[in-house]
Amino acid sequence: MQHSPYPRMAIALMALLGLLDAAYLSIERISGGALVCPVGGGCEAVQSSAYAVQLGVPVAFIGVAGYAALLLAALVALNADTIAGLSLADILLALGSIALLAGLYFSYLQVAVIGAICFWCVVAALLDLGIWLAALQNWRASRRAQADATH
Repeated sequence: MQHSPYPRMAIALMALLGLLDAAYLSIERISGGALVCPVGGGCEAVQSSAYAVQLGVPVAFIGVAGYAALLLAALVALNADTIAGLSLADILLALGSIALLAGLYFSYLQVAVIGAICFWCVVAALLDLGIWLAALQNWRASRRAQADATH
């Protein structure tokens, strides 16, 4: 039994938006340009904080890689249920969970430690939540389809 492609399509769309968000922050980081902060004005404070680099890598670069992985997995999941014997529903939920936890961690840092909020980071955190919710829905539908196929 085939389940709806819409959660995977939503993941792909949100991952693309997240990729664009992280790419903008990465380009600004490389160029040294001033960030455009449409709301609030805390973007520079967050991006210049010690927390904007993790393990020697700018968080924006990690975001590019993470969203690219999510986008690729979601696009592959539109045409396949497994890759290399692994369930794409499981992969999407795992990647979405990592993204959600990262978004929660960086949101906490902005509010409780840095004392400034970056608009682009809030957008990313909301996308992370949306990706996780769509991945959870996709994972549940995949499990139901597997259960129906065995009966």
